[in-house]
Amino acid sequence: MTNPLNLTGKKILLFGESSGIDEAIASQLNELGASVVPFEQKDINLVESDLKQLAKDKGTFDGFVFTLMHSDFRPLQFVKPELVAEILNDNYLLFVEGMRVLRKSKALKNGASVVALSSISSIRAMKAKMAFCSAKAALDAAVRCLAIELADKSIRINSIQKGVVDADFAKGHIKDVVSINDGAAEKAAPLGVTKAEEVANTVAFLLSDATRTITGTSIVIDGGYTL
Repeated sequence: MTNPLNLTGKKILLFGESSGIDEAIASQLNELGASVVPFEQKDINLVESDLKQLAKDKGTFDGFVFTLMHSDFRPLQFVKPELVAEILNDNYLLFVEGMRVLRKSKALKNGASVVALSSISSIRAMKAKMAFCSAKAALDAAVRCLAIELADKSIRINSIQKGVVDADFAKGHIKDVVSINDGAAEKAAPLGVTKAEEVANTVAFLLSDATRTITGTSIVIDGGYTL
C-alpha cells in the first residue's frame, strides 16, 4: 500500500528564516522524499524579483510553507506605528506578497498545498502582544480567503496555530517572557510543550496527498493550552 505521506518528487518552497522549527520542517520533508528550496527575504520590495528568479532557477513548486514568526512584548504605550508595521510585515504581509508573486508568475502548480505558520495568539488575547496577535489573526483570515479564491486551481491553503514549541526557547525574548511569567504558559498546557518535530509532522501531513480536501483550516497545536 502506498504511503499517502510520501512526498517523493515534490518540490517545496520554504519561506522562513534559520530557526529550530525551520530545520525540523526541512528535515522531515527531506526524509519523506521532498526537495526543499529555502527562501529568506524580509524586504517586501525585493520578494517579487527574488522569488521570480528562484522560480526561474528551480522551476515550479508543489508546495509553499511560510514560517516567519516575529513576536514582541510591549505595553500599548510603547507600541509605535513603526513597530506595528514591522510586525505586520514579517507575520502577514510577506505571506500575502509571497502568494501574490507565486500565482502571478505561475510558480505554484495547480493542486499545490500551502501551509502558513500562525500562532494561538491569533485566537487568544494576550497582554502586551497586541501587534503580534493582530498580525497572525490577519494571516489566518488571509488563509481562509485565499482558500476560496484558489479552490478552482485545486490549491489547498491552511495554517498551523502553534503554542509554545521547544525550539522557541532558543530565542532571547521567549526566554525573558518565560522567566518573567515563571513558565506559566508551559504549566497551562495539559500535555506540555510541543516539540518542533510535531509541527513538522503536521506541515508534512498538510502538504501530502492524504489531505486533498482540507483547506481554509487552522490547526491548533498547543498541548491543550487554549482548552
